[in-house]
This record gives sequence, structure tokens and C-alpha cells, in this order.
Amino acid sequence: MSIERVTVHALTHTGGMRAHNEDSLAVGDWVAVNDLERPKTLHPQLPGPVTAIVADGMGGHASGDVASEGATRYLAKRMGQIARPDQAAQLLQEANRHLYEMMETGDGAPGMGTTVVALVLRPDEAILANVGDSRAYRWRAGELVQLSTDDTPGPKLADGRTAAHTSPMLTQSLGGQSGYVEVAAHADTDTPQAGDRYLLASDGLTDLVSPDTIGARLAGLDGAAAVEALFRDAMNEGGKDNISIVLVEVQA
Repeated sequence: MSIERVTVHALTHTGGMRAHNEDSLAVGDWVAVNDLERPKTLHPQLPGPVTAIVADGMGGHASGDVASEGATRYLAKRMGQIARPDQAAQLLQEANRHLYEMMETGDGAPGMGTTVVALVLRPDEAILANVGDSRAYRWRAGELVQLSTDDTPGPKLADGRTAAHTSPMLTQSLGGQSGYVEVAAHADTDTPQAGDRYLLASDGLTDLVSPDTIGARLAGLDGAAAVEALFRDAMNEGGKDNISIVLVEVQA
């Protein structure tokens, strides 16, 4: 069955405990850095590319919001040019260097950092890339699969991507150090099918809401309603961090 349409639903919010929102997200050239009261729905045109980004500024570092917005805007301008996973990994490296250049010029605070997860979708291929612990999932025919790799210490689950235990510690991020450090971004491809749903999210969702619950929401609800329900699930668990969600629906 051919892919003819894509619908995207996006939400970012401070959550229930943080003073302000350090997350950023983008769909195409639309970038959101302030709270959205309800999911925004977009209809990007195929053959695309359709691009989506979620970045989570590191709350333990100064100017996490500056870092996440800087990385998101840098990537949003360039993600559509990506045609291979190695190019995606290289682009995240370039975004990493961009953050250090911002620190050097005074456009950001020393040590600022962010995680990032990104998707480039065309009718015949999806490219996913990440650094940090913001996640990408694919929901297909009732099965939820994590497509990103958590950059966290300690053991992983059987899939090799998912941390066995949530942790505030990161083994790498974009920026986040006092001097320049290269990153080894994770990047891979997936073959989209009609009916697929790709979910990108910051750990404000995934630390509080289990994959089983995420899968159930995606199985039982339409797009915007699923994003709203996942946001409420995280808030009902305390909303301890900023919450950002992008749901990309692939349709026949």
C-alpha cells in the first residue's frame, strides 16, 4: 500500500514542576519553544522530505533552553537535505559544534547542552538520528518499537537501545561540556508503511509513561487525542520535567 499523506501532531509544555520550558521542537521550518496548550496539527506534503525534531535542553546546565533552540533551529534548516544515515550523524555533529561556537561567541552560556532526536521521512524511507535520551518509537500494527538509542550509563534491555533503568545521567549530548567534545550520533533507517506512527519525545514523557501505556494510547486514539492523552499521563505522574511530543502519522 503506497504512502500518500502525512499528518503531524506536536506539543511542548513546561510540565508540572519546572520553572520554564527548556525543550524545543520543530516540524519542517515550524519551530516551537513556548508552551502549547493543545497539540498543533500540521499537514506536510509528500514526497517530502518531512522532518521532525525534539530537543531537550539539559536542566543541570545554564541556558538549556538556548541550547535546545539553537540546535533545533540549526537542524531544522538542514535536515531536509539528509539522504543517508551517515549524513544525519554528521549533521548532528555539526549542530554540536554550532553550540560550542555559540558558547565561544557569548550567544550561549558555557557548558550549555541538549539532547536531540530527529526524523527525516520520505515515502520510501525514514532516517532517524539521536544523541542523548530523547526517544523515537515506531508503532506498527499494535507493536511499539524503540528506534533510537539511549545515551545513558548502565545496562540496556534486550533490544540494545532502551535503558534498563531511567537515569538523569547522560553519556553524551550536544554541547554540555566546558570545551569542545565530539559526539557519536546514532543514525539508522526504517522502511515506512501506511498506518505507521513515529513518535519523538523528550524524557519528560518517557521517564514517566511506560512503553506499554504509550503503545496503548497510539493503538486506541486518533493522533491529536493520543498526544493529548500522553501529555496528561505524564502530568498525572507528576509532570516532573518539560514534556515534548511529536507524532508523525503515515497514511495511505
